Amino acid sequence: MSITEYLNTAGGIVWTAACVPLGILLAWLAVFVINKVPAKWLCDYGETPSDELLNGKRVFFQKEGMIMSVIFAAALVICRLQFNRGFDIYFIVLSLIMFLAVMISVCDIKYTIIPDQFTAAVGILGAAVSIYDIARGFKILHFAWWSPLLGIAIGGGAMLVIDLIGMLVYKKDGIGFGDVKLFAAVGVLTGFPGTIYTFIISLITATICFVIMIAVSKIRAKNKKTDTETETFEVKEELSEETEEISEVKEETSGSEEAISGSSYLAFGPYIAAALMCYVIFLDTVNYLVNLYLELF
Repeated sequence: MSITEYLNTAGGIVWTAACVPLGILLAWLAVFVINKVPAKWLCDYGETPSDELLNGKRVFFQKEGMIMSVIFAAALVICRLQFNRGFDIYFIVLSLIMFLAVMISVCDIKYTIIPDQFTAAVGILGAAVSIYDIARGFKILHFAWWSPLLGIAIGGGAMLVIDLIGMLVYKKDGIGFGDVKLFAAVGVLTGFPGTIYTFIISLITATICFVIMIAVSKIRAKNKKTDTETETFEVKEELSEETEEISEVKEETSGSEEAISGSSYLAFGPYIAAALMCYVIFLDTVNYLVNLYLELF
């Protein structure tokens, strides 16, 4: 059933509208889960949990929860419109996968860790919906039985190559091994060639966000330096203190340049999660654009 036809039905209107409060509920549940999972899930192997992890006050609905509410509501509405009547199984499972993807993003951004338990859940749900897709012959996600297997190889392999390149160039991990495992789990769902599309989307998203972050960092550093110079001109007796502030600004600027060269940690998990969500909720659009591009050759 097309989106227009679905929205012309009473059920379509009700279920689509219900995605908004459902998104808010999932955001609240995500905050609850992140605050309640064992502290060791959010630590590297052998690392001692911090007081913040132990007291269970890690994220707050008034902060992170509000952002997650918007993301969940928008994602569920679009997902429901695409997987409407007759494809409820897809909508339910994909909604759960997006729920996990958002929690993975929050954990990686805040604690630079992707819990293996969340990654395993993504893989299990991805395998379940993939088996359903192939067994029922819908072929919405996979056109052949070997597609999920190739997706695992491509997803995990691509991340592993990036990690190896990072080790050769910078003498340390290019990305965390959690990203390798996560993209392998994503590959179960997206298969071939979906994993390739998802990988490209993640790289584009990461590049855009990284450039924006560096630009904002440099602008802030420049503004801080300008303010410091103005204060130095007006209050000469505070010159020594303000000179120290200028030095701090220069250190921040050099830190931005180091980030560009790849010497600082880049949480790639959120970009993998964002790419997965984009591919899932814009599945038809992504495939249409790819086919349109291939027709040019």
